[in-house]
Amino acid sequence: MRVLDGDTLIVAKGWNQTTIRLDSIDCPEDGQPWGNIAKAGLIKLVGGRNVALEEHGFDTHGRTLATIYVRHTNGNEWLNVNERMVTLGHAWVMRIYYDHLPNDRQTKLNHLEGWAKSKKVGLWRTENPTPPWQWRKLQNTS
Repeated sequence: MRVLDGDTLIVAKGWNQTTIRLDSIDCPEDGQPWGNIAKAGLIKLVGGRNVALEEHGFDTHGRTLATIYVRHTNGNEWLNVNERMVTLGHAWVMRIYYDHLPNDRQTKLNHLEGWAKSKKVGLWRTENPTPPWQWRKLQNTS
């Protein structure tokens, strides 16, 4: 497994490698404030571990959209990595791309983001955090 950035990684599926884009969230980009920290956060969550994927189709770049799960430290439960990235303040919820999720999961993501923001966790403690989709737009116009 190789983490490319805070919301993209390459995993082995059988003999093949598949690029996975974490579904319904967006992390700061490389070169954007908090981008390296978000990437390190994903490495800490998934590095050297087996993951389970809940696939949701493909994005416009051909990457597999997925919710990623790792075994919780107690070994009995699965941890939703996408939700954890939001809780740790490493990601924004991408509300325009989460309609395929059940309402309770959309609500949970929104709640986790609201909690992280209100507690100033992760990127929320930086000055004027800019969502990656706005940052990308600004980079393309300069």
